[in-house]
Amino acid sequence: MIFIYKTFSFLIYLAVYPYARLKAATGDPLWKGRLVLHDNFGQKNIWFHAASVGEVKIIGFLVEYLLEKNPSLSIFLTTMTRTGYKTALATLGNKVTLAYLPIDTPPLMRKLLKTLRPDMLVIAETEIWPNLILEASRCNLPIILINGRMSARAFNKYKWLRPFFVKLLARYERFFFKAEDDLKRYLYFGIAPEKTVCAGDMKFDAPLPDRSERKIMQSREKIGFKREDFLLVAGSTRPGEEEILMGIFKNLKKRYEKLVMVVAPRHLERIEDIKALLERNGFGYNIYDGLSLNEQVPPGADNKRNSLVLINRMGLLNELYLAADLAFVGGTLVPIGGHNLLEPVWGGTPVLFGPSLDNVMEAADYIVNGNFGARVDSATELEKIIEQVLRGEKKFAVKSTEDIQRSVTAKVGRYLLERIENG
Repeated sequence: MIFIYKTFSFLIYLAVYPYARLKAATGDPLWKGRLVLHDNFGQKNIWFHAASVGEVKIIGFLVEYLLEKNPSLSIFLTTMTRTGYKTALATLGNKVTLAYLPIDTPPLMRKLLKTLRPDMLVIAETEIWPNLILEASRCNLPIILINGRMSARAFNKYKWLRPFFVKLLARYERFFFKAEDDLKRYLYFGIAPEKTVCAGDMKFDAPLPDRSERKIMQSREKIGFKREDFLLVAGSTRPGEEEILMGIFKNLKKRYEKLVMVVAPRHLERIEDIKALLERNGFGYNIYDGLSLNEQVPPGADNKRNSLVLINRMGLLNELYLAADLAFVGGTLVPIGGHNLLEPVWGGTPVLFGPSLDNVMEAADYIVNGNFGARVDSATELEKIIEQVLRGEKKFAVKSTEDIQRSVTAKVGRYLLERIENG
């Protein structure tokens, strides 16, 4: 099976090489990273790998902790996606050396490992790149999984390839898991129990943003709303969810004039479809790109005051959640498995979400147990709770700085520092 994967990955490399080499020659960091054509970065203590934005944020907490304890550490971070790279550049750019992960072929992974000569490889959550793992293992490099997770859906796929995963996961030195369910699923693939730690979810160690009244007002003014408006922010929405939200908004707006809503779809290529949906429902709306508002008034729309804003740029949700009175996180009312439920909670905003939670079950339990939001099982229930909050009949708790313990980050961080010190 590993031979088949190696052959397949090499064929992909051959197929994309001409295009990738051309893009790399123009200075595109993604393709320079994919082909390992960047400058020699020199030796590093730790190589971290994160898939995208969520994993980058988790690693960010750990990098802050490690550098606080040992400022002389040299850290290298790879990501898979452009959004992950941008997030890392914005939050960790002066603390780590940053690049994109190479195409997963043995020669490219060997080349990068030879350049970095790291003391360890630390992988966040669910990234399993066979050639990276095999080449790191051949260099006798400790491989450590942090915030490890495996959803029930992923497990049902991976178990058909059990012998393949048994060979790969045996190369890891230590596993830090988010929850017992994740640990149990990994044990199915033959990992030694003594290599495992159920540490908890590092997402709960996130620092809280500035929630000052000035910051909230600035954020609202950017999207054209007043402090007295009741702002509902629907983030990371998926197909089918916008229709539900528009129906709820239309019903409630008749009774609550102060209700306004922001919709931030998960994928920006769907913007035109959502515009068409808004126009079919007779909504006037504004488009916000992070810099300016662009008013859209379709024929027949009530344009006295647009109370809907459609977001057409990534990376704005943190600020939007901070400005909101209530949030809804998508991928939960349709069978996707959910997106980041904790972002609004960290912004001080209660969050509502649907029953599809395969990817975020621990966060959902944490939110419900702390009364930081609520799960709904239908569009009818979602509308009911929004109205209860509007009427002041339902109230939620607000996350405070005192709740942030950094206990998971500290547990993982201590292990990494001891491992480096002891060689």
